[in-house]
Amino acid sequence: MNISANNVIRNDMIFLNKKINSKQEALLFLTEKAQQVGVINTQNEFLNKVLDREAIVSTAVGYQIAMPHGKSTVVQQPFVGFLRTTELFNWSEQDNEMVNMIFLIGVPEENKDNIHLKVISQLSKNLLNDSFREQLENLQNNTQIYSLLSSINKNL
Repeated sequence: MNISANNVIRNDMIFLNKKINSKQEALLFLTEKAQQVGVINTQNEFLNKVLDREAIVSTAVGYQIAMPHGKSTVVQQPFVGFLRTTELFNWSEQDNEMVNMIFLIGVPEENKDNIHLKVISQLSKNLLNDSFREQLENLQNNTQIYSLLSSINKNL
């Protein structure tokens, strides 16, 4: 598979300014949307994979961002979903991290190219950039956020 951000970052998986205030609510929302757009075919199975991974160690990465992810046979194609909430909320009791930006990353079980690791790595590098984070926080439409997130493509 030719990996690029354009293959995995989807405009129909970007959600801005939603009134969501818990990890469970955020993951339910994002996995439901992932099933609706057809990148996964079973919400509950994928949600359980993400929660199993989350139980190992919190995916909150600082800067008010969490990057939950899962690998499963129900993932039809690799994807990144982005949710920005209206309020900060506690992502994990383990580390008391407050978040309002969540990237849900899904990859097929047969993931020969380690797509999710490449995407997580490049996304993480960009998230260290103050300007990138500020734009994620402040841009007000999906097209602008999609364009910003797609800019990681050049490094994959």
